[in-house]
Amino acid sequence: MNPQIQNQECMLKESIKHFLTSYHCGSSDFSSFESIFFRLIQTMLDPPLEITWFYSAVTFHAAKLSPQNSPPTGPLIAKDLMNLLVSCSNLSSASKKIALLAPVVYELYNIISENRKKGLCVRKEVDKLVEDMVSYVIMSAGVYDYGDRDVESDSVVVCFEDLVRVWTADRGGGQCNFGQNLRVFFPLMTDGTWKGMNARFRLQELVGIVLCEVFFLRLYVSFGSGMCTEDLLKDMQDQMVQIIKGFRNCHFLDMLLKLLLEPSLPVAASLSSEDAFLLRKVLNDAVMLVDYSFYSGRWNQSSDSHSKQLALVWVLVADRAIQFARATNDQARASSYLDAFCESQLVSELIHWASTQAGAVEQNTRPDICTPKALIKWLLVLEEQGIRVFDHSMSQLRAKAEKCLSRADSEPPELKLLGENLNQDIFLYNKNDANTDQEMGDPSINGFPDAFCLMNKKIDASRKRKEALSGLHESRIKQVKRDIFGGSLGEKFQSISSDNGLHCVSEVKNITGDDDMELIG
Repeated sequence: MNPQIQNQECMLKESIKHFLTSYHCGSSDFSSFESIFFRLIQTMLDPPLEITWFYSAVTFHAAKLSPQNSPPTGPLIAKDLMNLLVSCSNLSSASKKIALLAPVVYELYNIISENRKKGLCVRKEVDKLVEDMVSYVIMSAGVYDYGDRDVESDSVVVCFEDLVRVWTADRGGGQCNFGQNLRVFFPLMTDGTWKGMNARFRLQELVGIVLCEVFFLRLYVSFGSGMCTEDLLKDMQDQMVQIIKGFRNCHFLDMLLKLLLEPSLPVAASLSSEDAFLLRKVLNDAVMLVDYSFYSGRWNQSSDSHSKQLALVWVLVADRAIQFARATNDQARASSYLDAFCESQLVSELIHWASTQAGAVEQNTRPDICTPKALIKWLLVLEEQGIRVFDHSMSQLRAKAEKCLSRADSEPPELKLLGENLNQDIFLYNKNDANTDQEMGDPSINGFPDAFCLMNKKIDASRKRKEALSGLHESRIKQVKRDIFGGSLGEKFQSISSDNGLHCVSEVKNITGDDDMELIG
């Protein structure tokens, strides 16, 4: 290891140790840490993520504890934190720019949650911050194949566990185990996210997690106002599609799909039962009714099994989405999802790959598969014949596939909760119908009261799918590009340098509009 890097890591570890001791002893004076690490960052064109995180965490805690900021203004501190992290990563890779934002999501989520519990509203300020962050992430992700070609994307984040303790120190982080701290620092992820992960986080994994958190934070803000109209839901679906396309990251999409297989979605517990139901509906439409070409066609470009895993997860999500639509008696949507499954390039590539593998064992013809369940069954049969469909890293995925075939899935929690709250059986869930791959069921009750703004008419499946995609027209795409690259936000992300070519953190312009606002520290 480079001696200079080794010295920096030793310095960081000692500093974290002393900071946590000082913080838990009640100290609020962290000026020595701020001074040392500010000077260190000034000597670097591209400071390591770990150094930047520790410096920004120290200034963040100092600002919250400062008597001059009593009571501290949550949105203002979050804004300054974001500005500081952006300024310190001006020459960083796209992956690092995105990963650095994890503390901003953490703080914004806590601000929103705490204010909602108190019945307060900070909607305008927080909405602006969330929108700016999404735009900044999409702009950073505009680098072609950034998730695959960043030199440092596969690097391990040093002292990750201890840095999480530093960030969560004001919420008991120093006294909790690593798993508990992860749940605090990444509040928008579910427990299932951490299975198979350890303290040796790679940058590419961190990027996928941060992208998921930004995605769900945007949804959390949007779904916090009660019942939505069908038009608003349609607009929200279009926005989610544009964000997924803009992020252009396979690790993000893989994590997003896996979250859709969890018993409950992130933020669902913080929403009303009606909004939680609508959230599931919007996400199902966003991931099912659009064929994300960027994420397919990569089988020959990848040296690992990531593309195959992405396709397998999508197939499981497709089955879950179809069953969800059937359970709510939305036969038009279920038909649209089946159409999307049959037309998906991911599915076509998966079947081609599996057929090729099977041909090496025996001359099998390509199967005629038209439902997710039939494809899952065929893949499991191939697995029993000795073909490695699910490799050693996909044991959890295989378990979900077997569970899908056994129909051990419980009723979608959003439906159960909504039915309980309304005190009536408004949703159709025919168990015999659920076990049938080809038939769509015979609806016998109205599963979509007008109050829920849900579909209850038999609409032609192909027309329905076209309607679902109608909002994705060229003018919207041009508007998004203009907002990101040509608007006020683009003007604010300018190079920050002093006369000697080094970064000057204090000179960065405010990302959210207040040009005369200086950064923390």
